[in-house]
Amino acid sequence: MQSYVRPPAASPPGGLTCVRQRASSLGIAILATISAAIPAHRLEAQLIRGTIRAQGSEGSEGIVQGARIAVLDSLDRQLVAVLSDEKGHFVLPLSSGLPFRMTVKKIGWQPSSTDLIHATANDTLDMDLMVPMDGVVLPGVEIDASKTTSFNQRSYSEAKRLGWKVYEPAEIEAHRNEFSNFENMMRALSVTGVKMPATSRDCYINIRNGRCLTFVVDGQAVGKMWLVNPVDVYFLAILQASESSVQFGDKAPWGAILIVTRMRGDSRNP
Repeated sequence: MQSYVRPPAASPPGGLTCVRQRASSLGIAILATISAAIPAHRLEAQLIRGTIRAQGSEGSEGIVQGARIAVLDSLDRQLVAVLSDEKGHFVLPLSSGLPFRMTVKKIGWQPSSTDLIHATANDTLDMDLMVPMDGVVLPGVEIDASKTTSFNQRSYSEAKRLGWKVYEPAEIEAHRNEFSNFENMMRALSVTGVKMPATSRDCYINIRNGRCLTFVVDGQAVGKMWLVNPVDVYFLAILQASESSVQFGDKAPWGAILIVTRMRGDSRNP
């Protein structure tokens, strides 16, 4: 395993040597430690594990659950992604020693990213990712007093009007806090017409045509591989190819899993 020479922290936790790097222009700080004490026979692949913490404007800190942590290569191609658990922990296995950077996204927060990180294919990295709690700044809009319904209400009404297969907000509310995994929530809702992914690298399949369904989140097609935290879902709908291609064109040609999140008008959103 490659060795690293690093200055000790002012007060290393438990005597562990660590270093803090700051990427102020990208809005994220990394507390990274190479686990040199792990026996060589256990280092079969590169492993990143750690905790997501939030940095408040007054210096306060707190763990962040349900954040999406993704690893991108130098060409911004996603290699792997996970959600942080209820304690803010995450584990990311990698299969190459290429330079990479990490991004953190959470609904309602500005995305943040690290600089490129260089590590060998057998390194184990322990990281605390410190994310600033900066809210997303939305462009100004004109308010029409005659249209007082929320985006969520309008989206729900439109989905019903178009005859899409809708899983009701009340159904979602009954299940979304039971699961941390979107696939398990889909099973609890008895979603039909969809083949669930066999592994984390597989997509959701439209049973009618055998092709990957596209995720559409708050009206935007976001791709075939998208990590969803059930607690963020307001309602969802399953669109067949004829419906998704009419609505979203070649961005969703083979069907879609449409998700409207609670950030856009659910009065019970915490």
